[in-house]
Amino acid sequence: MSFVDRIWYQKFNRSNAFFIIVLLPFTLLFALITSIRRLLYRLNILKSIKIDVPVIVVGGIAVGGTGKTPLSIALLKDLVRHGYKPGLISRGYRGKAKEYPFTVQTTTLVSQSGDEPLLIKMAVQDQAVIAVDPNRERGAKYLASLGCNVIVTDDGLQHYSLKRDIEIIVVDGVRGLGNGFLMPSGPLREGRWHLKKADGVVINGVSHSFDSYSMTLVPSKAIAIDSFCSKIKDTEYLPSGVSVYAMAGIGNPERFYNTVKQCGFSIEGTVDVADHGVVDEDVLRNITKNYPLVMTAKDAVKYSHYNLSNVFVINVEASLSDRFFKLVHEKLLSTGKK
Repeated sequence: MSFVDRIWYQKFNRSNAFFIIVLLPFTLLFALITSIRRLLYRLNILKSIKIDVPVIVVGGIAVGGTGKTPLSIALLKDLVRHGYKPGLISRGYRGKAKEYPFTVQTTTLVSQSGDEPLLIKMAVQDQAVIAVDPNRERGAKYLASLGCNVIVTDDGLQHYSLKRDIEIIVVDGVRGLGNGFLMPSGPLREGRWHLKKADGVVINGVSHSFDSYSMTLVPSKAIAIDSFCSKIKDTEYLPSGVSVYAMAGIGNPERFYNTVKQCGFSIEGTVDVADHGVVDEDVLRNITKNYPLVMTAKDAVKYSHYNLSNVFVINVEASLSDRFFKLVHEKLLSTGKK
């Protein structure tokens, strides 16, 4: 467990009390600034842009990975099945396009789009338009101009400059809301009050509350990275039972490591990498001389051009109840925008 995890994801106790108390003045300042910002939007001093098509926000009140990307993919696919022409807007973290809005293709370089938008595009292919724009309201207008009749914003909960019709908050079923403090004393970007305000709360894991919806992440077989990224037609899988190195450049790497073990692999070692981070090619090449390297799908889109062998990908797909999708469609119909 990392130092931050010991502070943020344990209940207030003797081991983390000192650090939480030291950071508390900064937490109070953060709470004041964010409260004033929300008030300015409510008073219409800061403007929220409303567009003519429904906007669904998928986000979280805690920092780090909670499963927002798999949920966004599942939501896009379900909208297509119900006759919608969906689009998704993302800020494209760490991506740098020449101009915005930027439409993501399956051939887009991850350096242009960022890893998550490219992964989503690879998952939905031509079923949905994926766009990147740090200015979300401009990006949403762009998607609407392309004929999208419902727009999903990935990790857009705190972006109040774009009015939303539906809010979906994703919570990690294991980590929960951590110690319950706002940043930097805890992991929360907003207070737990926002859970009651949201249209739907999705728990990544088993939910025991009728007011929330369970999401299960179902892992795929470990597939060779070239096959996963469609560079070659032949499909190669890694058989379970072997020892591997694991790498997860996501907000909660422990979740992926547990998935690797559940798939029947023994983890010989892990590669430390920050969320959205990139590891040097030589480091990976040295590892794969001795062990297969298993990584997340979000990592795979960043390393597909490395021309590495003995590298495999475990992708996860979100499984949600019909009750959740029924909620979304009822909310969409109630907007009167379709």
